[in-house]
Amino acid sequence: MSKITTKVAIIGAGVSGLKAAEVLLNEPHSPFQPDDIVIVEAQDRIGGRIKTDTTKSKLGISYDLGAAWFHDTLTNQVLKDAVANNYFDVKNDTYYDDKDIQIYDRNGLIDVSGLKINRVVEDLEKYIELHYHEELDTEDISLQDIVKQFVQQYEFMLTPEQIDYSTRIMRYLELWYGISWDKISGKYSIMDHQGRNLLNKRGYYFIIENLLKLVKDIRILTKQPIVKIDRNNKETSKPICIESSTGLKIYSDYLLVTVPQSILQLPAAHPYGLTWNPPLPKSIQDALSTIHFGALGKVIFEFDDVWWDESQDRFEILADDNQVNLSATITSPPKPFTYPAYIINFASVHNKPSLVILTQSPLTDYLEKNPEQAWNYYKPMLATLAHKGKIPTEPINVITTDWTQNPYIRGAYAAVETGDDPSELIIQLSGEFDGCGLSSSHIRFAGEHTIMDGAGCVHGAYNSGIREAKWILQDVKPRPRL
Repeated sequence: MSKITTKVAIIGAGVSGLKAAEVLLNEPHSPFQPDDIVIVEAQDRIGGRIKTDTTKSKLGISYDLGAAWFHDTLTNQVLKDAVANNYFDVKNDTYYDDKDIQIYDRNGLIDVSGLKINRVVEDLEKYIELHYHEELDTEDISLQDIVKQFVQQYEFMLTPEQIDYSTRIMRYLELWYGISWDKISGKYSIMDHQGRNLLNKRGYYFIIENLLKLVKDIRILTKQPIVKIDRNNKETSKPICIESSTGLKIYSDYLLVTVPQSILQLPAAHPYGLTWNPPLPKSIQDALSTIHFGALGKVIFEFDDVWWDESQDRFEILADDNQVNLSATITSPPKPFTYPAYIINFASVHNKPSLVILTQSPLTDYLEKNPEQAWNYYKPMLATLAHKGKIPTEPINVITTDWTQNPYIRGAYAAVETGDDPSELIIQLSGEFDGCGLSSSHIRFAGEHTIMDGAGCVHGAYNSGIREAKWILQDVKPRPRL
């Protein structure tokens, strides 16, 4: 059995763990040296949910199978740091893919402007926002139900076409949260963005590569899934001991846990769960039960030629109305037009015949498990995009993500279902009020699920790593003598 003694142990070599290590090592006047920090990673690769694939494309395109956009570009620290440090060329490596979207259903292109549908969608979103902000204790209902409520109240002001199309368009939020709209919390469905969304053409892995250069002397141990965390260790003078499935034990003064929320929520008896000794405080256990985990995935189709409108940035293909049991597990091929499709046109981004489609649970789960079914589901939907008499062709390549099939990830990121309270988990895991009692044990948490600004995003995870590194640096300072 191998043993390592160090000052700071970090579980997870994703962006939050690597950024925390970088700050601990390189902050001015930091007391830490490379040997004082150890990062352990369960997988055989580094990067967590950042995964830029350069091998699967037949067109020479790099695809981000995980995070792909710089969200909130007015406040995005990752983007600011990349530009300030000159390791990212914004003009050549990014693309604002936010031209007004073309929307289709099974009958073809919808005259959104002529029917004034976008204005109704804006009203609908504002209605949801006002509904929950006027009375903070208003009962949460699903996005699907609050859309119905809006229609019931304002049907007298709307045309039948506006009602039909605007309600179906609202399912675009499924492709933000990664869950179906009958599950999405109405209360938290409308998001406040701090700037436009900027597509990263180069691929997000450059961030991981840059952080690895900055922490190159720190030990990073892969294929070491942690199974036990002892925060009251008596074997050595170090108060914390973590143990991997291989038998490796790491003793440390501080521990930063950056595993996905989906892993923290697993019971200890689960093959991929964590055993805490003593158990996690009840406040954290309760908070972990107040939020769910989404499954945003991607399906990528590459073709020999472009048969859709290559001048458009994105397309949305609406699902048929009156769909039922949307969140039920899919065990057989679903009918096309059951779930909406949100499509990024890589012909406009990379000038190559490729379409990237975002998927939501439970469709993500099914297609990641059965990738051979992807074209069967999307073929009749994509046929509606045929432009100027062109004939849709079969794809030459199909690529799907596999996040739901990865036992160390189990999906995408935090998702708020009806009745969830994400603020409680963030308060507990960020240690903002030290109410969980773990800070006194020198155990901290980072990741996209531990932060309010940028939750579910790369810059949120990145900022949480900075936050926790600064906490440790502050805590380790010598106390003044009395």
